[in-house]
Amino acid sequence: MSNTEAAPSARRQETRGRLLDAATEVFTEEGLQGASVEAICSRAGFTRGAFYSNFSSKEELFLALLEREFSRRAADLEAKALELEPTLRERGCISPPEAAQYIVEFFAPSRNASAWFVLEAEFLLLAMRDPSLAPGHDTFMDRFYANISGAVDRVIAAAGRRFVMPVERAMPVLSGVYEQVLRTSVLAGDEPDGALDQLGERLAELLFAITEVSEAPNAGGTGAPASADDAPAPR
Repeated sequence: MSNTEAAPSARRQETRGRLLDAATEVFTEEGLQGASVEAICSRAGFTRGAFYSNFSSKEELFLALLEREFSRRAADLEAKALELEPTLRERGCISPPEAAQYIVEFFAPSRNASAWFVLEAEFLLLAMRDPSLAPGHDTFMDRFYANISGAVDRVIAAAGRRFVMPVERAMPVLSGVYEQVLRTSVLAGDEPDGALDQLGERLAELLFAITEVSEAPNAGGTGAPASADDAPAPR
């Protein structure tokens, strides 16, 4: 392909990127329903024509924005997994309190997690009233869970444990606890940091319920049970 042919594609990507960046700001400030196409275009420095040459509606733009955000989340979890795995292998099997600390580090909400949670909830409410707004949303979420399952599975294995169910089925369960803690934080008017301790404790409790000690000890570990619950009952 010549440079002349490639240029429009590059410009189109830049236009979409600027619209998505502007939409992030406007949605955060005004909410999904309160945000207008005009406000997004004005923030991005484009006309309505530029908007509609890239997106058919505000809802389609939000889906594209959500997909970009979830790709960033998956990449962030992958990077955190690579950082945590050597430490966990060196520690060997860990106890629930220790797991809670690592979970906070691994699953810690981003600075704007509360704002994203509110926007996602708003979008889902709209989509439940009009399913045509979010065709394939379940497939989209399944793809996201599949993308992050490998990183989560490796971290659990590095800690000397393994899932007792397919890891892909465990992801929505873990996500449910994560969302519950965020919802409680949002309703209480707290910052995400205020929910971290609760997040660590709840996810640690759940993870020890849906995982078991690996048969083979991991590198640097002893293979010993991680808690009293995992130890053999006294005779």
